[in-house]
Amino acid sequence: MTERKKTGKPGVIRLRERGQVAVRGKILAGVMTAAQMAAVARIADEFGNGTVGLTTRLNIEIPGIDRRDADTVAERLREAGIEPGSTGAALRSVVACKGTVCRHGCCDTQGLARAIEERYGGCDLPRKLKIAVTGCVNNCARVQSNDIGLMGCRLPAYGAGECNGCGACEAVCREGAVRVVDGEAVHAGEDCVGCGDCITVCPMEAISVAAEGVRFFLGGRAGRTLQVGIEADGLVAEDEVPVIVGRLLDCFREIALPGERLGEVMERVGQDAVFAAAGLRPRQ
Repeated sequence: MTERKKTGKPGVIRLRERGQVAVRGKILAGVMTAAQMAAVARIADEFGNGTVGLTTRLNIEIPGIDRRDADTVAERLREAGIEPGSTGAALRSVVACKGTVCRHGCCDTQGLARAIEERYGGCDLPRKLKIAVTGCVNNCARVQSNDIGLMGCRLPAYGAGECNGCGACEAVCREGAVRVVDGEAVHAGEDCVGCGDCITVCPMEAISVAAEGVRFFLGGRAGRTLQVGIEADGLVAEDEVPVIVGRLLDCFREIALPGERLGEVMERVGQDAVFAAAGLRPRQ
């Protein structure tokens, strides 16, 4: 769906059929209650064509609505606790993988998404800006393809307890960063990607957490022009993430030219300037 096919109302999108629209509802962190799902189904039956679509940013869209009913549908969604939006030149809905409940998750992905949405959701910007949160290096949310990407990380510290040489850590490590040698686990830090799985599987609690937090990636995008986000150095504590995101939004709002995405701003003014505005620096 191209930008020019969208109406001036948040969450209302023109369709191919003349006079018909879809109304998009923002689903925080991609999680709905059963009551909200039932409400959306009723709205789709009453005003749409009886179907509900799920977007790539974990929102819902109700198609087949007469454009004259768009305001009524939007109000009905609000009554169900779902805000219409995630369209236009604004902060689009924050995508979060299921890291909050996933056994691989190294951070509260859904909590981070909600915190960012509560502070900045839908704020006006020079152009659309997309944020994604993933809980670990498995990267289900493909964060490097977003303007701002966040990835949970948990680094192990070996020797916290007595190792029995069982090899559980070696078996779970896909990168070969740990080997059992002479009955004891030996860790190669340069090969570790920070998934934290070895910490979880150790039956002796001989592996503790050396460091954990969130990795930032800036300037990525998908679509017609592909660009991979540039990683920031170090890890950021979860409670500091919304503040840094706010700095980046302020920077983008202040220096972006009309039509520029964040990655294009970084190319024009230099990536160091954008990282510095957020209190970050590029990873060397």
